[in-house]
Amino acid sequence: MIIFLYGPDAYPRAKKKKSIVAEFEKKHSGLSMGEFDIAEDGALEAFRHFVRNQSIFEPVKLAVVENFFELEAKEIKKELEQYASEGGLTIILSEKDSPVKALDFLLKKPVISQEFKYLSGKAYQDFIDAEAKSCGFSLAAPALNFLSLVYQNDTWRVVTELAKFAGLGKKTIDMKDLEEFGLEIAPDFWSVMNHLRGKSLGERLSTLEELFGKDESAAKIFNMLSSMAKDKTPAFAEYDLMIKSGKFEYEEVLVDFALL
Repeated sequence: MIIFLYGPDAYPRAKKKKSIVAEFEKKHSGLSMGEFDIAEDGALEAFRHFVRNQSIFEPVKLAVVENFFELEAKEIKKELEQYASEGGLTIILSEKDSPVKALDFLLKKPVISQEFKYLSGKAYQDFIDAEAKSCGFSLAAPALNFLSLVYQNDTWRVVTELAKFAGLGKKTIDMKDLEEFGLEIAPDFWSVMNHLRGKSLGERLSTLEELFGKDESAAKIFNMLSSMAKDKTPAFAEYDLMIKSGKFEYEEVLVDFALL
């Protein structure tokens, strides 16, 4: 049997792999398990030796394999098809990419497959919220929104940060905590955002020009600012309404904010 886990979001994919392994270990006391990264020298030969050598003392075998797609599809197609129907052997394949056409059988029965795409919007916020609660605290809405923007498509980093916040021993983490704790993001991030909120008109406009020049997402900048500038909440609420009604674009409201 083959269990195929694939997709770019590595953290939930690794978490799923770990849970499958734990379930196998729980069910099979005589489990023989091997882990193989095909990108490493000698790993392919070791993997093949592991799966081809059965023993009466090892009725159930589990092979956890990564980077199998480093090999040519034609080279591994027949091999994988054989493993898919082989009794007593389970292979967990974990790959960041979808299979090429020659290996699309991995998306069909009897193979068990699951895709791990990057989450976005509310789905990503729900993921972060659940991870925070598993660490023993909750996130205030602005902090949750902020983290989902800063660590978009980087679940490993956001989970790492959440584990650190747990050490604060607080029931709820808010924006003030995030700023004081010092997130592992671009080193000049807080200063750039503070410049955008500064008292000098020239400073605000030059900072905004710099961000636009780096092709930073205007929507991302807007949402971060709205999370940080709590004293400007009414203004950002009005801006948000203007954007959603189609009267203004994100770039336009950011310029207007800088001119305030």
